[in-house]
Amino acid sequence: MNPYLRSLLYIIGGEIAIYVGIELINSESKDITDEDITENIKESIKGTDIDFEPDDSEILKLNSVRKTLYKLYSEKLAQFRRIRDKSTGWFIYYWWHEFDLLEEILLEKKKLIDSKLRDRLEFEQNNYFFMCKNCEDSNIKYNFDEAFEHNFRCPNCGGPLEAQDNQSIIEFLKNKIALIQNTKISID
Repeated sequence: MNPYLRSLLYIIGGEIAIYVGIELINSESKDITDEDITENIKESIKGTDIDFEPDDSEILKLNSVRKTLYKLYSEKLAQFRRIRDKSTGWFIYYWWHEFDLLEEILLEKKKLIDSKLRDRLEFEQNNYFFMCKNCEDSNIKYNFDEAFEHNFRCPNCGGPLEAQDNQSIIEFLKNKIALIQNTKISID
């Protein structure tokens, strides 16, 4: 399995998503249901110490696999079609992977991260921040307007709000943006 794909699956759904991904890859030429995926994973981990449901007597529940499949679907890594079973009236879901779109998905995520970092950089560059050095929770920072509303006094303890130098944050964000821009994503 491609290391990018393995990492992305793990980020999306943990270890179980990797197992679900492997089952989707293995079933490329045939229809596979969420029940089939669950049973195949149970069979593959039999005899190991892997337990996806540590607080339960079962090692893996169908519901956990379904949740993972829906997570993959929401990330555009899996698709399904559903067919109504004529005898029971229930829907049967047949799943397949869309892992060939991995590079596009990763590029889209890279673009989103870059955009969020740039927004945060702009916010940090366009604002002055103030903090209370007296409070135990000194991580609360106020922008200029908020500090002005409080007469530059901490709303918690009444101590003075002091200007905070955010140059280190600005430099950190600039470095992260440069790192993201210089990261090449190629699945080949």
